[in-house]
Amino acid sequence: MHKLPIPIWHALRDHTPYRGLGADHFTHRDPERAMRRMIKEANSLGMTVRFEPITA
Repeated sequence: MHKLPIPIWHALRDHTPYRGLGADHFTHRDPERAMRRMIKEANSLGMTVRFEPITA
């Protein structure tokens, strides 16, 4: 409940349009946490996940 009023208050106070952070904001902010969350979700579905770095 607290996440929505704060940006609304800033938009009204500063007279600026609302700009959402985007769907992948938290993934970019903390990628390790996002990976842990994906592994936990896959494990709860009975799967195992292995992440390997992409070599270019």
